[in-house]
Amino acid sequence: MKGRIHGLLCFVCLLGLFISFMTPKAYACSRGPTTFEEDFLEASAIFTAKVTSVDAVYPSQKIAVVEPDKAFKGQSSTFVVTNDDSDQCGAGIEVGETYLFYSRGWDLPYVSVFDTHLLSTERAEMLTHWLLNRTENQQPKPPRTETILAYRQGEIRIFVEHHDRGYSKKSFITNNSIYVPLSFFNDTLWHSADWNEDKNEIVIDTTNRLEFEEPDPNALLAPHRGAPKEISAAYNDIKIKVKSETLKEHPEAFVSGDEIFVPLRVVAEKLGYEVEWVDTSSSVILHIPLEKQGGPKTLAMRYINNTGLEGKLEIERLTANEITYRVYHELLPKSIEVKPETVPFAELLKEELGYRKYGVQFYLKMDKQDIRLLVSHELLHKIESDASFREKVGAKLGQPMSEIPRNRILAVKDFE
Repeated sequence: MKGRIHGLLCFVCLLGLFISFMTPKAYACSRGPTTFEEDFLEASAIFTAKVTSVDAVYPSQKIAVVEPDKAFKGQSSTFVVTNDDSDQCGAGIEVGETYLFYSRGWDLPYVSVFDTHLLSTERAEMLTHWLLNRTENQQPKPPRTETILAYRQGEIRIFVEHHDRGYSKKSFITNNSIYVPLSFFNDTLWHSADWNEDKNEIVIDTTNRLEFEEPDPNALLAPHRGAPKEISAAYNDIKIKVKSETLKEHPEAFVSGDEIFVPLRVVAEKLGYEVEWVDTSSSVILHIPLEKQGGPKTLAMRYINNTGLEGKLEIERLTANEITYRVYHELLPKSIEVKPETVPFAELLKEELGYRKYGVQFYLKMDKQDIRLLVSHELLHKIESDASFREKVGAKLGQPMSEIPRNRILAVKDFE
């Protein structure tokens, strides 16, 4: 129940990152009580960092550029995003201060007031002490066999970006970590995974295989959700070597039946993935970091109705005075052909009840997914007020960008 309340709160907070609001409202920012463990599991990344700059971005957020220091979970980021309004759970972040951040979201790391802790405070000291015990107190233990509880066994669905790899039938959660059989890396991903019995060591590395094999159709069928199962786990200080480096601190690997089980997150991150866990659907999404992806990164633009009553207006052409778009709605069957519409650009600047009807988004269209960009207020003003500048923006749409905008902020200079 706590997880659902927390998830709902985060969803409300994240609305400000995806759309501009139809009307400004005063949201009382609050949440129910959570444990340190629940906060740890829900965060995409946990790290300390010093803030070097804070800037406002459209529509009502702030971006803080940071110098990361110590990571407790996931990949540290060089920036975090928060809502500008404290009533929308925005964090009060100041230049020169060092914070403990619990960020959420793999592409644009979002933090709320509940995820941002000034390092000198008693709360941050308590959390840091707990995190050190949680992440570093993993010294080898004597060989032993234990009975453990396997939660959600066979219920965990695996995605690599948008590729649905189906349900991993032998995977489960125990001791707050997702475990997969060693064969998972060979069968589900494109990595080699071997067992060196003489060295009591697991060896996982990359291969030259670039394409996915189609998953077993049965792996895409929703499993029966059941109670946790008791299984026998034999621990024997199994070493884990990933890309020629032996991991020093990690949840213990173990043998159960005729399978060796490995902690997924620590291995996947060492292989270069960013790991996203979606608790409501028991899904693991393995993201390939934007900087490591090949292929063109094509600039695209869309407008979103701030009332949420219409679909996305995907922009096909932008000129000084006109704009051409296709309307896409997630409820619309993919088989229906959507015809383009051309209207005066001023149509998208109209207001309803005194507030702007549409909000703009820019993103990089890539082979594996779309990456949303932040928009500076200066750029937005220039697009809306300068017809000749709109021609420059229109000329860039559908074209590869030579480089990714710094800290994902799209600015006027990117079109000059």
